[in-house]
Amino acid sequence: MSYAEEFKRVIFGFAKDVERYLSGKKSNYIYHAEKDGERGTFDKNYSNRSRLCWALEYDVCEVPDKSGLVRELFLEELKDRETNSFQGIGENLETLTSLLLQLGEPKDSELFTRAKNANFDCVCGYEPRIIKTMPFEKLSCRYCIETLSELGEKELALKLTDDLKSTAATYEDLRDILSLSKWVSHRESDRKFAVTGIYRLYQKSPEDFKAFDAFSAANDYAKLLIEKGDIAAALAVFDKNKETLKRFERGFYLLGSKLISSGAENPERTWADILPCIKEDITRNMVAPIYRDVMLSAAELSGDRAMLKELKRYFEKREQEKL
Repeated sequence: MSYAEEFKRVIFGFAKDVERYLSGKKSNYIYHAEKDGERGTFDKNYSNRSRLCWALEYDVCEVPDKSGLVRELFLEELKDRETNSFQGIGENLETLTSLLLQLGEPKDSELFTRAKNANFDCVCGYEPRIIKTMPFEKLSCRYCIETLSELGEKELALKLTDDLKSTAATYEDLRDILSLSKWVSHRESDRKFAVTGIYRLYQKSPEDFKAFDAFSAANDYAKLLIEKGDIAAALAVFDKNKETLKRFERGFYLLGSKLISSGAENPERTWADILPCIKEDITRNMVAPIYRDVMLSAAELSGDRAMLKELKRYFEKREQEKL
């Protein structure tokens, strides 16, 4: 079964959620405020309400008064938009707005005015509009996996990620896997798979990569090798792709500093490569304090006492500026 078919099967399964809501069992779908230290105030039932939104968008079952149901859910959604610490517009609000317009709600409705003023993000970006419902086969694999995860279908999201890995052949596939490793699967194996695959593609066809994509391919792979403790291989990647990495000077000297501080051989040679970029950023006051330890370590291991003193003065000055 393809990812689109799997996604369709899940969405049509949300007919049970609609039936449950219409039967009066609404407690898992209406606004339910909760708080925690990381997210602040949020709606515990947001993803459950998303299931209803998807079901209504794709007409997975008969609804006697669809307009009334959508309006009711829209009001619940507004409670979240007006109180959520992270603000935002959100797909639920966009979907419910589109459905209301399709069902005859006028564009100047007081509901849309209230939504427009729900939070700062809504003021800046919310506009009542009809969103074309996409056929399932037109939805990207990455979008389906991200949505399944948000809807609580974690196991299926991981399965489809594995399926994508088994067929990944393009840069776009690998970029999707890299994104999914960060936001969905949280699996280190997925990140390693994507980073390694992207670098191999770059080595095979460098002409297909834009400047920043080429930099990221070499930089991410070198950092992955450093994490694995293979410093010699990471240094080889650095040396082989030096001109590509130099296009983004800050990333270039940070990677060089990490290599030196991790124990790369001949640190003086790598330090000589990155030193002009470091000096230039110091004159522009652009060396970030978060790089302090790794850069001081690199300067010391390279035996550059003069720059070590200059860097210490620079970072002390930056610290004083914060006070």
